[in-house]
Amino acid sequence: MLHLRETLFLLFILGASLAEAAYNSYAAPAAASGGLRPGNGRAPGGGRPVRSVETLYQWKQLEFGFATPQDRQQAEADGNLMPENGTPIDVQPHFLSNGQVRVFTTIPRFVTGIPYTLATVSDQEGPNGPQLQPYPNYAWHNNNGDDCDRITSAFRVAISECNQMWVIDSGNVGGVQHCPPQLLQFDLNSDTLLHRFRFPNETYTPGASLFIAPNLFVQDPPPRNCARTIIYVPDVTNHGLVVYDHRANAAWRVENRFMYPDPDYGRHTIAGESFDLMDGIFAVNNDRQNLYFHPLASVSEYSVPLSVLNRRQNWENGVDAMSDQFTLLGRRKSECAASAIDSRGNLYCVTFNPIKLFAWNVKTRYTTRNFGNLPAKANELQFVSGMKVARNAEGKEELWMLSNRFQKIASGTLNSNEVNFRILRRPLDDIHSGVFFASDDDLTNRLIFN
Repeated sequence: MLHLRETLFLLFILGASLAEAAYNSYAAPAAASGGLRPGNGRAPGGGRPVRSVETLYQWKQLEFGFATPQDRQQAEADGNLMPENGTPIDVQPHFLSNGQVRVFTTIPRFVTGIPYTLATVSDQEGPNGPQLQPYPNYAWHNNNGDDCDRITSAFRVAISECNQMWVIDSGNVGGVQHCPPQLLQFDLNSDTLLHRFRFPNETYTPGASLFIAPNLFVQDPPPRNCARTIIYVPDVTNHGLVVYDHRANAAWRVENRFMYPDPDYGRHTIAGESFDLMDGIFAVNNDRQNLYFHPLASVSEYSVPLSVLNRRQNWENGVDAMSDQFTLLGRRKSECAASAIDSRGNLYCVTFNPIKLFAWNVKTRYTTRNFGNLPAKANELQFVSGMKVARNAEGKEELWMLSNRFQKIASGTLNSNEVNFRILRRPLDDIHSGVFFASDDDLTNRLIFN
């Protein structure tokens, strides 16, 4: 009979072996600019397949395409065609009824030289990667804020269950507020504008605020028409959250100390390169009950009930009201940027140092013991700035990510001879079917998702 110490040692060795098997049991994806090829590894013990992260599109430098030669000439004449200035930050797949996928990306105007800031990825290859095409068309994009009825600087987008895409346009070019920030709602069946909302002055501070993402809470999904939609918009540099009620066509501001950056985590290291960025509230997600959020310069995750945010009267006496409703859930070992949540309550994020894609289920405590590390190549996930969970044509959820090696942009070491920008995808059927994944704190594989 084994003594207790020997038994524990054998369990430790077995757990380590299973964890290593989980990490090594997936087929490495071939880098490609086009086709969708899911991973087909096996879980430990020959069980359910373990999916891998696959690169769908990649660029050394962005390739801006145009519908006509005249559009290209106009961009060049305006000084707006400097591909080396373009940094994509978001991704959003749009699954069509014919089985095809239309992929959106955004290229905010951190600097000038960007011809358009909302685009689709085409099948046409350029020297540095697939060509982009302006969405809805080139005429929709203004010349660095000269026409506020057009798009100035699209940051991120979100698609609702009603086949409508919401776009957050910061109105900001190179740190200058040329236009009020606005939300644009497009009908993806016709690619026409359904609704525009310009944020009122009391919701932002020109020169200090930067609105960066729309997170949707649709209260009346199909077969109804998504008219009762609430949108949560983080103000990353002025440390607040703006709540927009589509049915009431009204917005209000919310602030809390948890939305501020932590100076202890304002210096970030990714793949051995360090940079300073004191961004506040960055990623926001909801599970129809709570909003989960974190600043970029932080290792903490927070939550607040949607019912508290959605009641405008709660904030009429001050944007910093209801402070007791905000909760610190727990802490990670590293910062992470974009995040996304699936229908099972699994929240995904990629830590900076070390670079790891992990998932946490909102029904569990927010501790690293409850994080499942998902197989992925660290060099492909350097600064994931865009992340979405989307349901494909078969009704199965997929995780989509955009990585852009921002640490190299910040430090001035970006090399256009290397692959810098990637759009990646990971099916989630293995997680939803109960595959075991290891956490950092427990080398035995743990069933943490269902």
